[in-house]
Amino acid sequence: MATEDDRGTSSQDSHRTSLLEIIEERNRNLNKKYLIHRLVYISKISDPTVDRHALGNYYEALMKKLQVDFQTSEPITGLMLIYLKHVVHVIETSSDLILKIVEDLHKIESEKDSFVSKSKILIISHDINSRLYQQWSFRTLDIVEHGIEAFDTKETFENLIVELLTQLLKLGVYLNKQPKLNLKNVMDSLHDKVPDLLPQQSVVHYLLEESDSSMISPLEYIDMYRKPYDTFLESDMVWPIPTRLFPYN
Repeated sequence: MATEDDRGTSSQDSHRTSLLEIIEERNRNLNKKYLIHRLVYISKISDPTVDRHALGNYYEALMKKLQVDFQTSEPITGLMLIYLKHVVHVIETSSDLILKIVEDLHKIESEKDSFVSKSKILIISHDINSRLYQQWSFRTLDIVEHGIEAFDTKETFENLIVELLTQLLKLGVYLNKQPKLNLKNVMDSLHDKVPDLLPQQSVVHYLLEESDSSMISPLEYIDMYRKPYDTFLESDMVWPIPTRLFPYN
């Protein structure tokens, strides 16, 4: 006859805590509704006549619209650096909103009078432990860098990307440590205070103009979600095709 201890042990064994339950409990403690991911991409401004403030305002309006349309999702935080010819954008939010932002990026790339003409996704970091940015914002940088088109290097694409991402992570850590009352002044003078934490325009240009499997386009990222992988069974490659009398034969 089973004792009370045996019944208690049996009850505990019947419900073992899963990894999903642990993650969900951690998210509840952190007041997180979904897993948070970090997207970093770079873009080429389509024309020198593009109003860079209008570009920043467009994305500011887009972020607000997404937050209104998807109120149950995670807030969007990050930083958009708008150089004279290029854009470096860091976004922290849930996967569904990242997909929406990438879809919009692909859409505006195909428009005739778009803000940007080409973009490449450098990385998407999944389930990040904490945010580097407390809000989303943009800054225009009037940094003149000569010889951008002539830039060449023997470094691998992976090393260049890692170095660029390291700069952005250090920049995020630096901004996260600033007092809220002083944050705006710091953001307005990034080039003066932390020039070494700003990605070089020549490197951004080089990555955009070259092709490498370590980077993907917005369309390639969207296709990963929208299109299934093609799978083949070994038997499908045999001729004549074998006859199956039963489904699992």
